[in-house]
Amino acid sequence: MDSSTAPTTKDSFVQTLLSASWQAFIICVMRVFTIPWTIWTGAARRLASMRATSKSNQLPTDTEFPVFEWLKASWDGFILFAPFIGLIASIFAASNTYGNGFPVFFMGLVMSYFSIILVSLTKEGLVLMLSIALNVEKISNKPGLPQEA
Repeated sequence: MDSSTAPTTKDSFVQTLLSASWQAFIICVMRVFTIPWTIWTGAARRLASMRATSKSNQLPTDTEFPVFEWLKASWDGFILFAPFIGLIASIFAASNTYGNGFPVFFMGLVMSYFSIILVSLTKEGLVLMLSIALNVEKISNKPGLPQEA
Protein backbone atom coordinates (compact mmCIF):
# COMPACT_ATOMS: atom_id res chain seq x y z
CA MET A 1 0.00 0.00 0.00
CA ASP A 2 1.36 3.38 -0.96
CA SER A 3 1.84 5.84 1.91
CA SER A 4 0.22 8.62 -0.14
CA THR A 5 -3.14 6.78 -0.31
CA ALA A 6 -3.25 5.69 3.33
CA PRO A 7 -4.18 9.12 4.79
CA THR A 8 -6.85 9.61 2.13
CA THR A 9 -8.44 6.27 2.97
CA LYS A 10 -8.25 7.03 6.69
CA ASP A 11 -9.66 10.53 6.14
CA SER A 12 -12.42 9.06 3.99
CA PHE A 13 -13.27 6.54 6.70
CA VAL A 14 -13.31 9.26 9.37
CA GLN A 15 -15.55 11.44 7.17
CA THR A 16 -17.89 8.51 6.58
CA LEU A 17 -17.95 7.66 10.28
CA LEU A 18 -18.67 11.27 11.28
CA SER A 19 -21.38 11.61 8.65
CA ALA A 20 -22.97 8.30 9.67
CA SER A 21 -22.78 9.24 13.36
CA TRP A 22 -24.46 12.57 12.75
CA GLN A 23 -27.22 10.91 10.69
CA ALA A 24 -27.75 8.28 13.42
CA PHE A 25 -28.04 11.09 15.99
CA ILE A 26 -30.63 12.87 13.84
CA ILE A 27 -32.67 9.68 13.34
CA CYS A 28 -32.38 8.20 16.84
CA VAL A 29 -32.47 11.35 18.99
CA MET A 30 -33.71 14.39 17.11
CA ARG A 31 -36.46 12.59 15.19
CA VAL A 32 -37.97 11.31 18.45
CA PHE A 33 -38.67 14.92 19.39
CA THR A 34 -39.92 16.07 15.97
CA ILE A 35 -41.97 13.09 14.80
CA PRO A 36 -44.97 13.71 17.10
CA TRP A 37 -45.37 17.20 15.62
CA THR A 38 -45.08 15.81 12.07
CA ILE A 39 -47.66 13.11 12.81
CA TRP A 40 -50.02 15.60 14.48
CA THR A 41 -49.89 18.12 11.61
CA GLY A 42 -50.38 15.31 9.09
CA ALA A 43 -53.49 14.12 10.93
CA ALA A 44 -54.83 17.68 11.05
CA ARG A 45 -54.28 18.09 7.30
CA ARG A 46 -55.95 14.75 6.49
CA LEU A 47 -58.98 15.60 8.62
CA ALA A 48 -59.28 19.08 7.10
CA SER A 49 -58.97 17.61 3.60
CA MET A 50 -61.58 14.96 4.40
CA ARG A 51 -63.93 17.65 5.68
CA ALA A 52 -63.37 19.87 2.61
CA THR A 53 -63.93 17.08 0.07
CA SER A 54 -66.83 15.21 1.69
CA LYS A 55 -70.31 16.21 0.64
CA SER A 56 -71.70 14.43 3.64
CA ASN A 57 -70.32 13.12 6.89
CA GLN A 58 -70.54 9.55 5.64
CA LEU A 59 -67.53 7.37 4.92
CA PRO A 60 -67.50 5.18 1.80
CA THR A 61 -69.59 2.05 2.24
CA ASP A 62 -68.56 0.28 -0.99
CA THR A 63 -66.29 -2.06 0.94
CA GLU A 64 -66.87 -5.17 2.98
CA PHE A 65 -65.04 -3.46 5.84
CA PRO A 66 -66.90 -0.22 6.64
CA VAL A 67 -66.05 -0.43 10.34
CA PHE A 68 -62.34 -0.69 9.55
CA GLU A 69 -62.65 2.35 7.25
CA TRP A 70 -64.35 4.27 10.06
CA LEU A 71 -61.67 3.21 12.57
CA LYS A 72 -58.93 4.24 10.16
CA ALA A 73 -60.42 7.71 9.83
CA SER A 74 -61.14 8.04 13.54
CA TRP A 75 -57.50 7.43 14.54
CA ASP A 76 -56.60 10.77 12.97
CA GLY A 77 -59.15 12.31 15.32
CA PHE A 78 -57.53 10.54 18.28
CA ILE A 79 -54.14 11.85 17.18
CA LEU A 80 -55.53 15.37 16.83
CA PHE A 81 -57.14 15.37 20.27
CA ALA A 82 -54.31 13.61 22.18
CA PRO A 83 -52.39 16.77 23.15
CA PHE A 84 -55.55 18.57 24.26
CA ILE A 85 -56.71 15.64 26.36
CA GLY A 86 -53.20 15.43 27.79
CA LEU A 87 -53.28 19.12 28.68
CA ILE A 88 -56.59 18.76 30.51
CA ALA A 89 -55.41 15.61 32.28
CA SER A 90 -52.15 17.35 33.25
CA ILE A 91 -54.01 20.32 34.72
CA PHE A 92 -56.33 18.01 36.62
CA ALA A 93 -53.47 15.85 37.92
CA ALA A 94 -51.40 18.88 38.94
CA SER A 95 -54.34 20.47 40.76
CA ASN A 96 -54.87 17.29 42.79
CA THR A 97 -51.21 17.06 43.80
CA TYR A 98 -50.25 18.23 47.25
CA GLY A 99 -47.36 20.65 47.24
CA ASN A 100 -45.64 21.51 43.98
CA GLY A 101 -47.80 20.30 41.08
CA PHE A 102 -45.59 21.68 38.32
CA PRO A 103 -43.52 18.47 37.84
CA VAL A 104 -46.74 16.47 37.50
CA PHE A 105 -48.12 19.01 35.03
CA PHE A 106 -44.90 19.05 33.00
CA MET A 107 -44.60 15.25 32.87
CA GLY A 108 -48.23 15.01 31.80
CA LEU A 109 -47.57 17.35 28.90
CA VAL A 110 -44.45 15.44 27.88
CA MET A 111 -46.29 12.13 28.03
CA SER A 112 -49.22 13.44 26.00
CA TYR A 113 -46.84 14.83 23.36
CA PHE A 114 -45.03 11.52 22.99
CA SER A 115 -48.26 9.49 23.17
CA ILE A 116 -48.90 10.65 19.62
CA ILE A 117 -46.23 8.17 18.50
CA LEU A 118 -48.03 5.28 20.20
CA VAL A 119 -51.42 6.29 18.81
CA SER A 120 -49.94 6.61 15.33
CA LEU A 121 -48.23 3.23 15.62
CA THR A 122 -51.57 1.68 16.56
CA LYS A 123 -53.19 3.39 13.57
CA GLU A 124 -50.48 2.10 11.24
CA GLY A 125 -51.04 -1.45 12.50
CA LEU A 126 -54.76 -1.08 11.82
CA VAL A 127 -54.11 0.35 8.36
CA LEU A 128 -51.77 -2.55 7.62
CA MET A 129 -54.49 -5.04 8.58
CA LEU A 130 -57.06 -3.10 6.56
CA SER A 131 -54.86 -2.94 3.46
CA ILE A 132 -54.26 -6.69 3.65
CA ALA A 133 -58.01 -7.30 3.98
CA LEU A 134 -58.81 -4.94 1.09
CA ASN A 135 -56.20 -6.59 -1.14
CA VAL A 136 -57.64 -10.01 -0.34
CA GLU A 137 -61.08 -8.62 -1.20
CA LYS A 138 -59.78 -7.30 -4.55
CA ILE A 139 -58.09 -10.61 -5.36
CA SER A 140 -61.21 -12.61 -4.48
CA ASN A 141 -63.36 -10.39 -6.73
CA LYS A 142 -60.93 -10.59 -9.66
CA PRO A 143 -62.55 -12.05 -12.79
CA GLY A 144 -61.30 -15.43 -13.88
CA LEU A 145 -60.79 -16.81 -10.39
CA PRO A 146 -62.89 -19.83 -9.44
CA GLN A 147 -65.75 -18.82 -7.17
CA GLU A 148 -66.99 -20.91 -4.26
CA ALA A 149 -70.45 -22.37 -4.68
